[in-house]
Amino acid sequence: MEHRSCDSGRRQEDILGSTLIVQILANTPVWVFALFFGLLVFGLMQTRTRTVRMFPALLLPAGMIALSLAGINSSFGLRPVPLASWAVALALAATIGYALFRDKRVGYDATTRKFFLPGSWMPLAVIMAIFFAKYVYAVMHAMKIEAISAPLFVVVLSAVYGVLSGYFAARAFNLIKKAQMV
Repeated sequence: MEHRSCDSGRRQEDILGSTLIVQILANTPVWVFALFFGLLVFGLMQTRTRTVRMFPALLLPAGMIALSLAGINSSFGLRPVPLASWAVALALAATIGYALFRDKRVGYDATTRKFFLPGSWMPLAVIMAIFFAKYVYAVMHAMKIEAISAPLFVVVLSAVYGVLSGYFAARAFNLIKKAQMV
């Protein structure tokens, strides 16, 4: 008998969870879906090996760092604590990423002034992580979840944005260094 009530409880939780997800998606502005699909396409482009001029190659890192900083601004404002947490995490991740995880397959042809960029799924993963961090925060804010105003939450989310941005900063440093070496 207990087994049936347990199953019934799980079904109710599944229905409530599904309903909540539908409500969240229904209340999401259309532009957020457009941004998601745009970022998804841009991220999927990074999975293909390609040859790219310097400006477009640096556009992705700059754009993702800007999106991350916009996440800080819209979530907490450009206040000292979130900015410092973001900047420290970005600097650490960029430094460590550049020192330890340089993609040695990246090439630069000074004659054509183009980079050879091997395809990778990592940029897509990091792009989606930045997007979903921002989206989850927006949902929590809309649901008036108090935890988002806790100092620890502010520091941690800001640091997450910073670490993710640090990946792109390290990538940009790698490209710039390759171009300078030629």
